Amino acid sequence: MLFPLHERLKGRSTHARLEALERSQWLRPERLAEVQFEGIRRHLEFAYREVPYYRQLLDKHELQPWRIGSMEDFSRIPCLTRDAIREHFEDLQSRTKLRRVQRMSTGGSTGTPVTVLVDSERMAATEAARLRAHRWFGVDMGVREIVLWGSPIELTKQDLVRTVRDWLLNSHLLSAFDLGEPALRRYADIIQRVKPAKLYGYATAIHLLARYLGRAAWRPEPGWPRAIFTTAEPLYGFQRRDIEDVFGCPVAVEYGCRDGGLVANECSARGLHIPAEGMVVEVLPASDQSDDGRGELVVTNLDSFAMPIIRYRTGDVGALETAPCSCGRGLPRLRAVDGRRTDFLVTPTGKVMHALAVIYVLREIPSIREFQVVQERLDHLRVRIVPDGDFSGEAREIIAVRLAELFGGRLSLEIELEQAIPRSSAGKHRYVISRVAEQYLDRLVGAG
Repeated sequence: MLFPLHERLKGRSTHARLEALERSQWLRPERLAEVQFEGIRRHLEFAYREVPYYRQLLDKHELQPWRIGSMEDFSRIPCLTRDAIREHFEDLQSRTKLRRVQRMSTGGSTGTPVTVLVDSERMAATEAARLRAHRWFGVDMGVREIVLWGSPIELTKQDLVRTVRDWLLNSHLLSAFDLGEPALRRYADIIQRVKPAKLYGYATAIHLLARYLGRAAWRPEPGWPRAIFTTAEPLYGFQRRDIEDVFGCPVAVEYGCRDGGLVANECSARGLHIPAEGMVVEVLPASDQSDDGRGELVVTNLDSFAMPIIRYRTGDVGALETAPCSCGRGLPRLRAVDGRRTDFLVTPTGKVMHALAVIYVLREIPSIREFQVVQERLDHLRVRIVPDGDFSGEAREIIAVRLAELFGGRLSLEIELEQAIPRSSAGKHRYVISRVAEQYLDRLVGAG
């Protein structure tokens, strides 16, 4: 009762959208594709009518809405980029001013933060798609949840209102800005007391909490939580295993971006489903003509009206899955999301390595609690380490030797011991940051 009332008070149609999504997920893929393309046409008509940037762009390329008769036509529309959003911010806004519009900024993990405008209908669509995905695991609105998120809790009037609201909605917010041992100990006590049906939060934050609980030999009571949902960061296989081992329940991935929207949710059969009713995902083919289907993900949010997001380059690398999912849903799927292009490393010889290449080396050293690898140049890495106990010279030597092997022996290495590794402005932790991958992968993936 409270959740639909809460959403109506905020001017959102979340509950009605959720019920529609419950039906549409079982449509055949062909019918879903038709529904999606109808949405594309309507959204292009809106953008052409209301948004100066898109009227000018579509006129210039002779791609007005009435000329778009297929996905092939749609794919000819030039991609939207972060630079374009910053440069044309005013012209990208709808001329009809919508109510309850919020500014939403990315955390700038790529070094290029961007701000977009988000209206209540887009927020309703996002929340409805998220709730549908949570229902796939038997957890519905109103169940007890703990959210491990990147907002510090301050005793302001707004936060007090939020605290009361969260209490009414059975939601408990824990700050991902504080993940030291005292905080983790406190969070363990809260989990024990609240007995949440679900946990939701940053992948690295939940993984760190699971590792702490595992070291403390903590175990949940049978039956809770029923599911854990990670978001905002890639979830690696070793993280999933650690979390599932400690909490004894399935872990599902949510993939999205603050500027583009909610892109995909994982089902119990491990299918990473795209909410195609309001989200279009394309893959820019790699310029090296590789046949693995991977490329930069481009998204179109059909529910973004205050600032339409059409064929937006996310900077993430991934691939689409063509085979049907064993769960029976007709929703399209992502085969994989490999993370940001700056989560890759490039060696002096031009070899591109996934972040896991160095993660596998560092995570096997027991005296490391947290780490971050920063590639400053092709032949230079800076490794920031938060020790877990004594960090010996032997550990340094192991790191130096194994990373040098990955880089073909041509590597300058700095190892820095830290008390803590700062999170981004949104409270996220990144294992790998490359200062060189973006430019290199532009040549590999293509400019689009």
